[in-house]
Amino acid sequence: MKKTILILTFFLIVTNLKAQTTQGNWMFGGDAILQGYKHKNQDNFIYYAEIFPKAGYFIKDQFVIGSEIGIFVNKITFYSSLVPFARFYFLDNEKIINPFIEGGLGFKNISYEKGSVNPSVNEFMYQFKVGTSLFFTNSVALNLTFNYKKNSFNFDEELSLAFGFQIHLQKK
Repeated sequence: MKKTILILTFFLIVTNLKAQTTQGNWMFGGDAILQGYKHKNQDNFIYYAEIFPKAGYFIKDQFVIGSEIGIFVNKITFYSSLVPFARFYFLDNEKIINPFIEGGLGFKNISYEKGSVNPSVNEFMYQFKVGTSLFFTNSVALNLTFNYKKNSFNFDEELSLAFGFQIHLQKK
């Protein structure tokens, strides 16, 4: 009986939530990617993590534009990227689970350690993401995305999974 009451209470709370994907609201948050890659002339995969803080503004219901910054650091490499993006949520803002698509065009700067053949490289990139947001409250969501990224330099294409949190701030 206690389980039934708990489940019904949770259901009533969850069904009354309204996600803030409406025009005039702001979205802040970020994603993290755990990824591996392998150069053509290496035997082993190299694994790493990246973080991507982002901010956006809903110019229309379910449609946000913004920018994300990518940051990656390890012993021999540092890179940063700036990618303006557009995201479209498929369902209306009353849904707790809301799938979306996102695309962006931007630039990346990669700096290698001293003595490297390429001490610094600038490259153009575009990316495409398909994912879903799970709204815990009307303002906080967990995102899971599948990402495709194409770069103009060394790593031609990248596929990855990312997770992150978003905070949606309602206009006053």
